[in-house]
Amino acid sequence: MPFDATDAEFLLSRPEFRRFLFSAIQSAGILGQTVSASTAQARDLGHLEGRRALGFELLMLAHTGQSEAVRGNDPDGITTLCLSLTETLNSKDSHRDRRRTRDNARYDELPHPG
Repeated sequence: MPFDATDAEFLLSRPEFRRFLFSAIQSAGILGQTVSASTAQARDLGHLEGRRALGFELLMLAHTGQSEAVRGNDPDGITTLCLSLTETLNSKDSHRDRRRTRDNARYDELPHPG
């Protein structure tokens, strides 16, 4: 049974899949590459390009779940990339990890004016 637009539409409706998609895209190096042509890793550029190509394929497979109007106006899948990025940044888990507790006692040692 081949993967079709209804499968992709179902997956895109799931926040867990959108977070997975962003993680896969990030691991593939689509959003940024940290390899310089003058490093030892430069010899592995073919491997890195293969990872990027697979990341783009995953993005485009997921993009088939978007409506026809979205796919017509965005043939490169940027909308789906933004959807996965937004889901990742706005997930409840990431907000919980970033929350800091207020510790006003750390200012007790500072001299008070007046």
